[in-house]
Amino acid sequence: MTMIFLDSSVAIKKYMPKYKLILGSLLFTSLFSYAKNITVSTPTELKKSVQNAVPGDTIFLEDKEWKNANLVVEGKGTAAKPIVIAPKNLGKVVITGQSSLKIAGEYLVIKGLHFKDGYTPEKDLIVFRVNNDRLANNCRLTECVIEEFNNPDRFRNENWIVLWGKNNRVDHNTFINKLTASPVLIAELNDERSQQNYHSVDHNYFKGRQRFGGNGGETIRIGVSRYSLTPSRTQIVDNYFERCNGEVEIVSIKSGENNISRNTFFECEGGLVLRHGANNTITGNLFLGNNKPFTGGVRIINPGHKVTDNVFMELRGTAFRSPLSIMNGVPNSLINRYYQVVDVQIENNTFVNCTALTFGAGKDAERTLSPQKVTFQRNLFVNPNNPIYVDNNNDGGVSVFNNVIDKANSEKGFIQVKTSFFTKNGIKIPQAKGYGADPKKLSFITLNDVGARWFNTDRTRSVINNKAIAVNKSNIKEIQQYIDKANAGDTILLAEEGIYRLESEIVINKPIVIAANKALHSKPVFVNASYKTLPALITIENGGNLEVRNIAFQGAFESFGNVQAGIRSTDQPMNRHYNLTIDGCEFYDYNESSFAGVKASKSTLADSIVIKNSLFRNISGTAVNVAEEKEDKGFYGAEYTIVTNTVFTNVMGSAINVYRGGNDESTLGPFVRINHCTFNEVENREQGTVIRLVGVQDASITNSIFANSGQGGRSIEFREFRWDNIVVDYCDFYNSGRVESFYNKVLGKNIYNINPEFVDLTKLNFNLKSSSSLISKSSDGKALGAKIN
Repeated sequence: MTMIFLDSSVAIKKYMPKYKLILGSLLFTSLFSYAKNITVSTPTELKKSVQNAVPGDTIFLEDKEWKNANLVVEGKGTAAKPIVIAPKNLGKVVITGQSSLKIAGEYLVIKGLHFKDGYTPEKDLIVFRVNNDRLANNCRLTECVIEEFNNPDRFRNENWIVLWGKNNRVDHNTFINKLTASPVLIAELNDERSQQNYHSVDHNYFKGRQRFGGNGGETIRIGVSRYSLTPSRTQIVDNYFERCNGEVEIVSIKSGENNISRNTFFECEGGLVLRHGANNTITGNLFLGNNKPFTGGVRIINPGHKVTDNVFMELRGTAFRSPLSIMNGVPNSLINRYYQVVDVQIENNTFVNCTALTFGAGKDAERTLSPQKVTFQRNLFVNPNNPIYVDNNNDGGVSVFNNVIDKANSEKGFIQVKTSFFTKNGIKIPQAKGYGADPKKLSFITLNDVGARWFNTDRTRSVINNKAIAVNKSNIKEIQQYIDKANAGDTILLAEEGIYRLESEIVINKPIVIAANKALHSKPVFVNASYKTLPALITIENGGNLEVRNIAFQGAFESFGNVQAGIRSTDQPMNRHYNLTIDGCEFYDYNESSFAGVKASKSTLADSIVIKNSLFRNISGTAVNVAEEKEDKGFYGAEYTIVTNTVFTNVMGSAINVYRGGNDESTLGPFVRINHCTFNEVENREQGTVIRLVGVQDASITNSIFANSGQGGRSIEFREFRWDNIVVDYCDFYNSGRVESFYNKVLGKNIYNINPEFVDLTKLNFNLKSSSSLISKSSDGKALGAKIN
């Protein structure tokens, strides 16, 4: 037998070639003869197979629907030979129902899973740990799709992806329409083993996020305020964000030393926000607003950041949603408030056709520390807003110098230059030598570069042509059956005049129109003809949109049970917005102080409530109640409340009540528009209010008449912040209460105190007589107040 002595240099030299060949052969055999493919069909089989797998193994999930599947994958691969968990065929494994996925171990690759038609029973859908002790490191989630996987309760805190451990990667995934509270993706730092983590979030497609209507609608959050002084070093690069509108913070950075580069933000109502933490880098990103309202860019808080070589195009946001905003800080700030901006570089960025930048954003009695040692230089502006920026402090803390602009300008720190253009991925970008974004540092990621390649994000469901379904008084009991069988967008057509006797509420869970036949001479009237109290004559549930035309909603009828509202949103949680349009309708005889003509229930959010050409009368409660969110956490019931050409008379409570409590600054709404309305004998109780708008951020009340209303208190009550956009103008207050606001800046110059002279109150004709001097007092040439026939 030949013996090899490894401590003998002579022997090693003599036999090394042969030894290497034998060793290499053995290594090749050990790696590939033991690597295997395994197919599993249950969560239990999956868990066991991954635990027993060796580096290089592939675990195939059987092609099928995995319903109510709580999946756990925990194993140890190697960098060269990870353990792969994937469908046999991409797109053929669909995870539905109440399901989740936990990942722990080393070098695991999870690929090609499709989550839809369900929600997680836990707080996290996909989490990179099994428990507090067993985390994931060097693992990868790739080519997966999470498609509208939402709890029915919009306020349920559920995260789609939570990163723990270190060096994990989330790439080439598609995330569509998260509707519930909490971000799509979080990197947690609440564990020393997860800090300085070097995670990579790259080449993902974040598609759609409707306005959440409160704090908690971010798309990505890195860290949390408690651990914000800790470096995360997460890489957010080469992602595409499309219409992510959940709240003001699309990407919320709450940690330090992160890199956010080469991402595209397309028509997003918000911005990339350095909320907490220091020394973050933002480079080479594209913010493309396409002149859509509220589209924003970058907001800066805390010290040490670098914002360079980004392109901001056609952004229309202001204040916190400005193309670039630098916030004021709070003296001796608590860790969850606002640290001062110090030592920040904002250089070589390009701004094209954008609204003004904001320096010292959020300045108020608390946020008094201005930004200091901020250099703003070598930036290029093309067709900017006038002024280019607003500095709310003007103390030199932001040093603006050596910037260029493409047209004559008198602002200090800007020089006029000629620009040329370069094109990258189909986008034409101006440039000036030495100024603006460096083309070499831009990639302008496109949809072809991101997301799960096997998934078609442009799939559309078949649309059936709308049709009309006739209903008359004799078959009104079957109206719910007709609605249930109708297609989205169909019209339920009321064919006869007179009383339509309902014995239960009508439930709407799809887009539906309910309208009177145009040939009728009087409105069909919905009433409760049962002896039980109905919560409403019509209730909108999740998925529903409703338009009603030329119908009367009577709250009390003969000796039958009460009706608490004419139309309401459900008292069950909803995760989708609804729309309600009321045209030419009448609401009357709601005889309890808690009842309402129209009610937006708690935990629901209307995209819009539009009321026009209508009449509310003889109501003991509130005519239009959008004030059921009472926790003072910034939530509210409708994004837009629009009331035009409508009369409110003999209403004991408020005509319109919209409430948003607290001081949360993450949302845009509520928006309220009241135009050409008449309020007669409304809310004359002691300290009452005709129109109550608390926390409404954008409101206009114009061309309206208040007659004999709010005599015990107020015609209008605001509780606004100093930056809210609120105006009352071209309005008449005759024998009516005052307009009350916190800052007393809401009244315009065209406020009257004139007897309106209505045609005939006994016949509910609130048109103005031809002799009324208010006929010529409006802003648009029409008579003041409402005109309904």
